[in-house]
Amino acid sequence: MIKNSLLLVFASFLTLSSNVSAQTQCTLDNNATPSQTKRYTQCLDTQINQAKYNQGTWVQKRKYELTKLEEQSGNTQVLMLFNRSINNHQKYIEASCQWRYILKLPNASQAAIDYKLCELALIEQFTRVLKQPL
Repeated sequence: MIKNSLLLVFASFLTLSSNVSAQTQCTLDNNATPSQTKRYTQCLDTQINQAKYNQGTWVQKRKYELTKLEEQSGNTQVLMLFNRSINNHQKYIEASCQWRYILKLPNASQAAIDYKLCELALIEQFTRVLKQPL
Protein backbone atom coordinates (compact mmCIF):
# COMPACT_ATOMS: atom_id res chain seq x y z
CA MET A 1 0.00 0.00 0.00
CA ILE A 2 2.79 2.42 0.93
CA LYS A 3 4.73 1.51 -2.19
CA ASN A 4 1.69 2.28 -4.38
CA SER A 5 1.19 5.59 -2.58
CA LEU A 6 4.81 6.54 -3.17
CA LEU A 7 4.52 5.65 -6.84
CA LEU A 8 1.38 7.75 -7.13
CA VAL A 9 3.08 10.72 -5.46
CA PHE A 10 6.11 10.32 -7.72
CA ALA A 11 3.92 10.10 -10.83
CA SER A 12 2.04 13.21 -9.72
CA PHE A 13 5.33 15.02 -9.20
CA LEU A 14 6.53 14.08 -12.68
CA THR A 15 3.27 15.28 -14.20
CA LEU A 16 3.47 18.55 -12.29
CA SER A 17 7.11 19.01 -13.28
CA SER A 18 6.38 18.45 -16.95
CA ASN A 19 3.43 20.86 -16.77
CA VAL A 20 5.64 23.54 -15.22
CA SER A 21 8.27 22.96 -17.90
CA ALA A 22 5.65 23.16 -20.63
CA GLN A 23 4.32 26.41 -19.22
CA THR A 24 7.77 28.00 -19.21
CA GLN A 25 8.64 27.19 -22.82
CA CYS A 26 9.15 30.53 -24.52
CA THR A 27 8.42 30.95 -28.21
CA LEU A 28 8.51 33.93 -30.52
CA ASP A 29 7.40 34.13 -34.16
CA ASN A 30 9.53 35.88 -36.76
CA ASN A 31 6.79 38.47 -37.34
CA ALA A 32 6.01 39.08 -33.66
CA THR A 33 4.19 42.17 -32.52
CA PRO A 34 5.70 44.36 -29.79
CA SER A 35 3.30 42.89 -27.22
CA GLN A 36 4.31 39.34 -28.22
CA THR A 37 7.97 40.31 -27.94
CA LYS A 38 7.30 41.76 -24.49
CA ARG A 39 5.60 38.53 -23.36
CA TYR A 40 8.52 36.54 -24.76
CA THR A 41 11.09 38.58 -22.83
CA GLN A 42 8.97 38.23 -19.68
CA CYS A 43 8.89 34.48 -20.24
CA LEU A 44 12.67 34.47 -20.58
CA ASP A 45 12.89 36.44 -17.32
CA THR A 46 10.81 33.73 -15.64
CA GLN A 47 13.11 31.03 -17.00
CA ILE A 48 16.18 32.96 -15.85
CA ASN A 49 14.73 33.34 -12.35
CA GLN A 50 13.97 29.60 -12.20
CA ALA A 51 17.48 28.78 -13.44
CA LYS A 52 19.04 31.14 -10.87
CA TYR A 53 17.00 29.57 -8.10
CA ASN A 54 18.07 26.08 -9.19
CA GLN A 55 21.68 27.21 -9.41
CA GLY A 56 21.46 28.86 -5.99
CA THR A 57 20.27 25.57 -4.52
CA TRP A 58 23.31 23.79 -5.93
CA VAL A 59 25.66 26.55 -4.78
CA GLN A 60 24.34 26.23 -1.23
CA LYS A 61 24.65 22.45 -1.37
CA ARG A 62 28.26 22.66 -2.51
CA LYS A 63 29.07 25.33 0.10
CA TYR A 64 27.67 23.08 2.80
CA GLU A 65 29.69 20.10 1.55
CA LEU A 66 32.87 22.16 1.25
CA THR A 67 32.38 23.61 4.73
CA LYS A 68 32.14 20.07 6.12
CA LEU A 69 35.27 19.05 4.20
CA GLU A 70 37.05 22.14 5.47
CA GLU A 71 36.18 21.21 9.06
CA GLN A 72 37.46 17.68 8.53
CA SER A 73 40.66 18.49 6.67
CA GLY A 74 41.54 21.96 7.97
CA ASN A 75 42.10 23.14 4.37
CA THR A 76 40.57 26.62 4.14
CA GLN A 77 41.51 27.26 0.51
CA VAL A 78 38.86 25.14 -1.19
CA LEU A 79 35.80 27.05 0.05
CA MET A 80 37.52 30.37 -0.60
CA LEU A 81 38.29 29.35 -4.18
CA PHE A 82 34.77 28.04 -4.67
CA ASN A 83 33.32 31.37 -3.55
CA ARG A 84 35.68 33.21 -5.90
CA SER A 85 34.58 30.99 -8.77
CA ILE A 86 30.94 31.89 -8.08
CA ASN A 87 31.74 35.62 -8.14
CA ASN A 88 33.91 35.31 -11.25
CA HIS A 89 31.25 33.33 -13.05
CA GLN A 90 28.72 36.10 -12.52
CA LYS A 91 31.20 38.61 -13.97
CA TYR A 92 31.80 36.26 -16.90
CA ILE A 93 28.07 36.05 -17.65
CA GLU A 94 27.73 39.82 -17.63
CA ALA A 95 30.73 40.43 -19.91
CA SER A 96 29.97 37.55 -22.26
CA CYS A 97 26.36 38.55 -22.73
CA GLN A 98 27.03 42.29 -22.94
CA TRP A 99 29.05 42.04 -26.13
CA ARG A 100 26.24 39.99 -27.67
CA TYR A 101 23.80 42.71 -26.61
CA ILE A 102 25.91 45.45 -28.18
CA LEU A 103 26.13 43.56 -31.48
CA LYS A 104 22.35 43.71 -31.88
CA LEU A 105 21.98 47.43 -31.19
CA PRO A 106 20.17 49.61 -32.23
CA ASN A 107 17.46 46.90 -32.18
CA ALA A 108 16.93 47.03 -28.41
CA SER A 109 14.32 44.25 -28.37
CA GLN A 110 16.57 41.77 -30.17
CA ALA A 111 19.54 42.89 -28.08
CA ALA A 112 17.61 42.21 -24.87
CA ILE A 113 16.45 38.82 -26.14
CA ASP A 114 20.00 37.79 -27.09
CA TYR A 115 21.30 38.91 -23.70
CA LYS A 116 18.64 36.91 -21.87
CA LEU A 117 19.22 33.79 -23.99
CA CYS A 118 22.96 34.05 -23.36
CA GLU A 119 22.42 34.53 -19.62
CA LEU A 120 20.06 31.57 -19.42
CA ALA A 121 22.43 29.28 -21.33
CA LEU A 122 25.42 30.18 -19.14
CA ILE A 123 23.46 29.80 -15.90
CA GLU A 124 22.25 26.36 -16.98
CA GLN A 125 25.75 25.38 -18.11
CA PHE A 126 27.28 26.35 -14.75
CA THR A 127 24.51 24.53 -12.89
CA ARG A 128 25.37 21.34 -14.79
CA VAL A 129 28.96 21.78 -13.60
CA LEU A 130 27.81 22.31 -10.01
CA LYS A 131 25.80 19.07 -10.19
CA GLN A 132 28.90 17.01 -10.86
CA PRO A 133 29.89 15.03 -7.77
CA LEU A 134 32.81 16.31 -5.68
